[in-house]
Amino acid sequence: MTPSPTSLVRTDSACQRLIDELSSEECIAIDTEFHAERRYAPELMLVQLATEDGRSWVVDPLATDIGPLARALVDKILLVHSGQVDIELLAGEADQPITRAIDVQIAGGMLGLGYPTRLDALVMAMLEQSLDKGPTLSDWSARPLKPAQIAYAVSDAQVLFPLAKAMEGALKPAARWAWVIEDSETMAARASAGPQVKQHWTRWDIAPRLDQQTQGVMAVLNHWRDQHGRDKNQPPHFILSDGLCLDIARRKPRTVAQLTENRRIPHGLVRRLGQSIVDVVGWALENTPDCPFVPSTQEQAQAKSLELWAAALGRELNIATRLLLPEDLSADIAHRGPEALKGWRATLLAEPLAAFLAGETALFYGPEGAVVRAT
Repeated sequence: MTPSPTSLVRTDSACQRLIDELSSEECIAIDTEFHAERRYAPELMLVQLATEDGRSWVVDPLATDIGPLARALVDKILLVHSGQVDIELLAGEADQPITRAIDVQIAGGMLGLGYPTRLDALVMAMLEQSLDKGPTLSDWSARPLKPAQIAYAVSDAQVLFPLAKAMEGALKPAARWAWVIEDSETMAARASAGPQVKQHWTRWDIAPRLDQQTQGVMAVLNHWRDQHGRDKNQPPHFILSDGLCLDIARRKPRTVAQLTENRRIPHGLVRRLGQSIVDVVGWALENTPDCPFVPSTQEQAQAKSLELWAAALGRELNIATRLLLPEDLSADIAHRGPEALKGWRATLLAEPLAAFLAGETALFYGPEGAVVRAT
């Protein structure tokens, strides 16, 4: 099918016409262009849409209010590639959750094509076509848009329907297409919740060796820098680095003078935020903050073993390791056991996981890496 000419939508009236055109569509391919550098959250610069019959649009959110369009998409199935940010941005514009999605990157992982995998690599593997990725890092805020930018941007949406169709055909015989939808909708729900405070330090090797009070200060400092980053539209680590968070949590300075006892703390940071930082430390010490779960050293070691096990099993099942057993899930299993498994993973993994945890199977190394064998 030859795609129709792409329509550029830059006015509210044109956006309303687009909404009317899409009203009868159940599934719409979506892609976005955004700038994420030096920002707390990505800033939307362009929205590309395509339908299965070859129509396509490029919507300029810098020229028109896309809130009505985003709200019109809430009840549609959104066909995406690596759609976490796309859906987060659209759900934010709609101020409503988006719950229906199909992510071809997840489908690629179910086909053993790796996860995460670039769109051009998936298109080449499934359709034997090449995609021009040259303008990826264009300045998408500049106007007017160049014809090459528009053609590049919309091509990522236009290719999603033929790609998804080929993937569905390959996955349905193995009953895995339903798994793609399950994980895609889980991703959409998570993305719709918007940016969350990231407590990555809980996975550090040193984390279980920190006393409870230090863990509490770490948790509060992470919340504080996240809020500060949100207010200033800067990444939280721009406000306070991971290393300085850890240093401050361990030393627990109660005055600005004590804060500066680490010679590596920048003077500008102390001047701007020194009193605020020591106030945060003081609050954490005087209260009982909610702390995220911190795996024990033993649980960390078991989670790493589970990741090796998943790599071996994933190769056998032809499913990408990071899709089969995400990092957070391996830590959860190490803490709670097989009951941490949900959905298709519970169906697929419960029995082999129980056997592995019971010592009935073990990891061995072969020419292609780790393999699972009966003991």
